[in-house]
Amino acid sequence: MKKNNFYFLIFFALLVACQEKKESTQTESNASVNLTEGSSALENYSTIFQAILKTDTGMARGVKIGDNIDTINETTLPSETPAENGKSFTEYFDDTDLNFADILYVKSPDNKVEAITIDVYIERQTAVDSLMNEFKGYFETKYGKGVSKDKSIIWQLADGNNNVLIQNVSTEKDPGMKIVFANKDDKILQ
Repeated sequence: MKKNNFYFLIFFALLVACQEKKESTQTESNASVNLTEGSSALENYSTIFQAILKTDTGMARGVKIGDNIDTINETTLPSETPAENGKSFTEYFDDTDLNFADILYVKSPDNKVEAITIDVYIERQTAVDSLMNEFKGYFETKYGKGVSKDKSIIWQLADGNNNVLIQNVSTEKDPGMKIVFANKDDKILQ
């Protein structure tokens, strides 16, 4: 009789352990679904590209010009240097502190998002060039043909009031690019 109780206890312990593992796996699976929700249009792009835009909704990271700035729900770290006029965050692509993006949501006088700027810093120029090509292809698909000017490309958005710009801002020592969503007359796009 004692032998049967022993086997029963082992069976019960294994059953509980398997159930806990199953629940843990389901939670992790649900978390990854939440992280990628709305990003199916981004799945064919690099992980850095996906980390920058986060989702295909809005203009960038689920936010668009005109949104209430207080409703921005960023899941990344606040920037080390707080924004004077808006909200700023930093998205790290790895643990080196060499590959990251600074995201700034500029606040208008009526507490709306007036512009979105994303400064991307990557330690290799080839990675910047590749990322520029990815954004060019993505924005051409989303907004049509852009206008090239020096080291930048500008697209007029469908609303007729706003533009998006990508610009290679690389120097010899600091490769990088800039992405700006702003009113078409904003000096930041000049």
